Amino acid sequence: MLNATLSLLRPAGMNHTTDRDGFAAHSFPPDGLVAVSRIAYESTPLLTAQIRSGVFVFAGAGGNVTAIVGSQAPAIVDTGYGPRVAEIADGIVGALGRAPRWVIDTHWHFDHTDGNAAFARAGATVIAHTNCRTRLSTNQYVPSLSWRISASPREAWPSLTFNQPFALDIGTEELHLLPQAPAHTDGDIAVFLASANVLVMGDLFTHHSYPVIDDSSGGSLRGMIEAVDRLLPMIDKGTVVVPGHGAATDRTGLLAFRDMLRSIEDRILVLIEAQREVSEIIASKPTGEFDSFWGRGYVTGAHFTRMALAGMGLINGPAALPLPRD
Repeated sequence: MLNATLSLLRPAGMNHTTDRDGFAAHSFPPDGLVAVSRIAYESTPLLTAQIRSGVFVFAGAGGNVTAIVGSQAPAIVDTGYGPRVAEIADGIVGALGRAPRWVIDTHWHFDHTDGNAAFARAGATVIAHTNCRTRLSTNQYVPSLSWRISASPREAWPSLTFNQPFALDIGTEELHLLPQAPAHTDGDIAVFLASANVLVMGDLFTHHSYPVIDDSSGGSLRGMIEAVDRLLPMIDKGTVVVPGHGAATDRTGLLAFRDMLRSIEDRILVLIEAQREVSEIIASKPTGEFDSFWGRGYVTGAHFTRMALAGMGLINGPAALPLPRD
């Protein structure tokens, strides 16, 4: 059931510093995956594609942002990467003719939620899975990426949360918000646009690139596969599928992604059954057949293998440390 989450969720005594731009403060290795992704988000041109009448996708400045006109109130799915938010907002207003009334987060990661506060200040209501709000409102640590992040500013937290499917009627379109069992994170949702026949998946799906698996948020390779398997029966060959990263595609593109995940999982499980050490599993390159196609982004086959093993509980990261105080 949709519910207003009015209580403060920050645990007492935690440090909630933000950087000078008002976004959550990050700490990560300078040559690590988070650093490389941020460089890409800062340098990639913002591209706009109209995928259906009244439905637009903005790509390149973080995770994909989907904007829906709606006759009663426009909505967007995800809000992009912090330094690009003003550019994204201008593009959305240009496409929709006005600022969005509703903002829907597919999960908590910065490249999908950095713009929450800006859109909320402009009058939008931010909606997300209950676990997404919990993670945005508390310090997080992702051992597999050596990434620490402070709580987001209070105004960036979703004000409406849910953990069961529900429909949001925005006039000419009805948005079906579909929470998932832990997959990419423990707060993932997919959004199905009933009239337009569009499925927006967030980082449950990345097109032509390996996904990030956030084991610290309950993510796992098995969970990713099961999420895709749950969503496939609700779409047909005419459905436009919007990934968290990469170009919009169709059911065939989503099937190729699922099959790649299954193949890699099968190879890892064979090695585990053979009692191979973690180092041996990584060295055997279970993603090798797919790296030339799916490993062309900033998530390499080695990155993906380590995240998959972490999600299986085979790689234990160091204990989480508090973020330094200013």
